[in-house]
Amino acid sequence: MRLLLPRKFSTKTLDGWAKSVQKSGKNVFVKVDNGRSHGLIQLVANKQIAQEVKVGNAIRAIGNFEKSPGSQQETEFVADQLNIIGRDENPRYEDLSADNLRKKTHLRARNSQFASFLRARSALFRETHEFFMSRDFIHIDTPKLTRNDCEGGGEVFDVVTTSAEALNGSDGIKEDAMYLSVSSQLHLEAMVSRLQRVYTLGPAFRAEKQQSHAHLSEFYMLEAEVAFVDNIDEMCSLVESYVQNMFSFLHSPKLRSELEIMNSQHLASIPLNSPFSRITYEDAVQVLTSKGSKVSAKSGLSKKNELDLVKFHDNQPVFVTHYPKNQKPFYMARTQDDTKTLSFDLLVPGVGELAGGSVREPYAEKLKERGCGIEWYLETRKRGQPPTAGFGVGFERLLQLKMVKIKNRYYVVRMITNDGSQPTPFRPAIFKEFMKLASEMFGDFGYSILKMSLSVRVVDEDVIVLRVAEGGNKYFGAVLPCVHKIDKQPMVLQTIFIGRSMRSCEKRLIKTRRDELHSALKKCTTTETRTQLLGAIQQMCGQPARIFTDEQRGDKTNS
Repeated sequence: MRLLLPRKFSTKTLDGWAKSVQKSGKNVFVKVDNGRSHGLIQLVANKQIAQEVKVGNAIRAIGNFEKSPGSQQETEFVADQLNIIGRDENPRYEDLSADNLRKKTHLRARNSQFASFLRARSALFRETHEFFMSRDFIHIDTPKLTRNDCEGGGEVFDVVTTSAEALNGSDGIKEDAMYLSVSSQLHLEAMVSRLQRVYTLGPAFRAEKQQSHAHLSEFYMLEAEVAFVDNIDEMCSLVESYVQNMFSFLHSPKLRSELEIMNSQHLASIPLNSPFSRITYEDAVQVLTSKGSKVSAKSGLSKKNELDLVKFHDNQPVFVTHYPKNQKPFYMARTQDDTKTLSFDLLVPGVGELAGGSVREPYAEKLKERGCGIEWYLETRKRGQPPTAGFGVGFERLLQLKMVKIKNRYYVVRMITNDGSQPTPFRPAIFKEFMKLASEMFGDFGYSILKMSLSVRVVDEDVIVLRVAEGGNKYFGAVLPCVHKIDKQPMVLQTIFIGRSMRSCEKRLIKTRRDELHSALKKCTTTETRTQLLGAIQQMCGQPARIFTDEQRGDKTNS
């Protein structure tokens, strides 16, 4: 790490964690992670004061930065005093794998990739605030406990208390229901009646059934509202400018090193100097149907439709505008024929919907006709409020677009023995055989890549499920056909399915097992066997059918 220091070095204090410890002669060399940047600082101390330092220790050293005689760093910290502040009982961090971190979230900050992600996320938060404040927006802190359901879809978390005093009002009457905030939009609309340009960046809560990694119960939402706007073009331009600004910042030297540590990959390049495409909902449906995609008339564009539409626009962001009124909430202004809304969604590669916005309905009477009963919200329309428009961006989806994790692929593989017997290998034996072949075929380099990429997730009788990170796919694909035995048992491996998540593998394995049972049912000759098979089929067809345990299904979908 390059440190810019004055020629005259002063006494300093260095706090951090020992990442590596090496003893040489009378000195101890410690690589220190200070937690504030990705780089490591070399600390040099006499053995007398550093004899007890171990990997993982939290340390505090007092000394000076001096020019380093070594070639790996320009400066090093020479310690006069060194104290161990905290000790780590598992200094080699075997429990910091991606699988374990899903269960031990309190240790995530110790993982170098996750630490880099948190620093990059913080930098994007700061850049977001600078973007809006430089355009005269005022930041508003909106309430997270509310009596309003902004979307009107019933996707709210109820706030429940067992306190008798809290359940009753001052007159002994039960208070109205309280919810966790779904959106800050209505409150921002009230603020924009005099502040003209406002925004907020904070948590939102939605009680949606989590169908995929794109639907979270708690997430951060960037929302903005602007007065004196009666068309969606101005809002689209603001969203476009924000997304381009964030991507420009992402490519700056400030974040480049963090992204390298995370092994982040961009799904597609985002045009920084040209506008995003814009298409009406009707035209979007025509494009999709002409390409063979099915669009539901009731629910509108599915996630697949959104990604297909992006693909048909050269895998670039595209705005879809003027959605039908039956697909959007009550507060959106409508076209003169009252069939469409003055609304838009921004669709981006790999994510689908990133942002959504609209012009707000300016008339209280129309809001009442659509079922709005929020009195204070209706009153704003009678107190000199001009036309307003706004949008929301899911910050986690923005991060997903910018800092996509290494993609994993999951292989469902059948083990077929030479003599037709039941395969009996254990997970370590399977992993060992793949590593042995990788070493023979690709040497130390290929061995190292596959070792970091490969994980045996499930062994289910004659079927195994293996997870392979994107970097190891080509090595795994070359090794797979060359496996002729595992744990001294002769066999060949047949690929049944390649998926993007454990759940997709489970569905395919359920189908495979079900087909096997049906095939056996046709061949059975006794009533007892037939009854057993029918029972197994009925159990396999249960809702939801499951084969894997919760631990085995712990992997999230990788986009």
